[in-house]
Amino acid sequence: MLVMVVVINLLLALFCFYLAWKVWQFRRAIANAADALVIAEKNTHKVLHGAPSAILKGQIGTSQLRQRYQQLEPQYQKVRQALALLSIGQTVWNQRIRFLSASPQRSPQSKSRR
Repeated sequence: MLVMVVVINLLLALFCFYLAWKVWQFRRAIANAADALVIAEKNTHKVLHGAPSAILKGQIGTSQLRQRYQQLEPQYQKVRQALALLSIGQTVWNQRIRFLSASPQRSPQSKSRR
């Protein structure tokens, strides 16, 4: 009977040691995961800690660009109108040249034949 109690106690002790070893492995895995998360958080902080000021600079730059565009828009419209007028003038000039070159010109000989 004593042998049976000792064997059961040994089996129970081995099972408890196995459970303790598994818990220790699980604790190590959780500690490694926590370390990885801390490193990831530090790296993320290093990358993103300047983001708010960069975003603010971008917003200010965009606002200034919009204002400048609004200032230049009327000038752009005037330039477009001037170019349109120049284009119309060029078209009229080219048609005038074609008309003059296509119309029969009287030579001095045609006057003398009359």
